[in-house]
Amino acid sequence: MKLGILGATGWLGGALGTRLIAGGLWAPGDMVLANRSGPKGYGPGVTWADPAEVARADVVVIAVRPEDFPTPGFADAIGDGLVISFATVWTFQKLRKLAPRARLVRCMPNSGAPEGRSYTPWVGDVGPKDAALVTRILSAMGEVVRLQTEAQLDYMAALPGSGMAYPALLAQAMLTHARAFGLPEDVARKGVEAAVVEAAQGLKGRIGELADILALYRGYKGITAAGIDAAEAGIADAMKAALEAAYAKAVDLGR
Repeated sequence: MKLGILGATGWLGGALGTRLIAGGLWAPGDMVLANRSGPKGYGPGVTWADPAEVARADVVVIAVRPEDFPTPGFADAIGDGLVISFATVWTFQKLRKLAPRARLVRCMPNSGAPEGRSYTPWVGDVGPKDAALVTRILSAMGEVVRLQTEAQLDYMAALPGSGMAYPALLAQAMLTHARAFGLPEDVARKGVEAAVVEAAQGLKGRIGELADILALYRGYKGITAAGIDAAEAGIADAMKAALEAAYAKAVDLGR
């Protein structure tokens, strides 16, 4: 079975292709790759080809930027194979017009993909055999979950698809305040890193316990409890606005 990747050396295409080979999930000789910058980043055995040839593979992964798709010759070359699209704005309706006979899947890898830490949701009207193949391929980048609707995928583009954006936004707000307070720059930066990056590692695997964790801090009735009480409503409103705006943008771009 041939696997073709359009955008094979990009951020996500490169993560997928190289991790599939490194993990023994796909043989290099069964991989057909295309990109705009030429062969690089892979060892021997893979086939470098033009986008039209890649589109003829049994499984085709679309890992180019949305504005760079469709690639030259794609619509003419694509048949009834399995197409896995990473392109955010290319809805099923749009993809179906280009590939009317293909079995279509959309997915949303995130920033942990190169290290195998992506949480990748996907959606597609495919049978059990294709579903197992999709899971096998995407698992090279980390954990995989199947969703039920395209709307859910758009929402996930706004949630884990945001990568480091929202933690960075919180860190920036903290750093701005620490600087205004007068802390030395190095102290302010390390303090924010301790609060946003290091301490947050303790939440891994404990998202279902958030209410209990916050109750524990409140129970001390001290410094952090005062901060939680002052910030909670504002943070909830800000994140509601952020996620609603991001989801609306994902839907609008799809149109």
